[in-house]
Amino acid sequence: MGSVIEFTRGTGSHAPKPLWRHVLGEVLRGERLDQERILTEVAATAGVSPQYLSEIERGRKEPSSEILGSVADALGLELFDVVRRVGDRLGARLDEERREAERRERLLLEASLAFRADALPGHPPSAVADVFLLAA
Repeated sequence: MGSVIEFTRGTGSHAPKPLWRHVLGEVLRGERLDQERILTEVAATAGVSPQYLSEIERGRKEPSSEILGSVADALGLELFDVVRRVGDRLGARLDEERREAERRERLLLEASLAFRADALPGHPPSAVADVFLLAA
């Protein structure tokens, strides 16, 4: 007998959704590096340990609003700007995921239509697929 092939059921991409703390860390580290500042300097200005700031930047710790405000101030940013940047990045990733899901859905539809078109005598698969795509 043949082997069993299992099909996974997924509603989207296999990649995990980005967490707020990971994107926050990217934003803070990116800003610090853009300013060409070292971690210990920003941590001292913010009143946190370098180890804790490093964990925030690596997305391992989720800081309180007070700590986040202190780090933002140490970088010369308003808390609102940090939150907006994180939101913009998360939104851009969501848009990218949606476009990719739509692309995969179109490819699946095209493959399905091409397969079905083979069953229609006298019609080339591409012509039948074009008719179905126009209807969609």
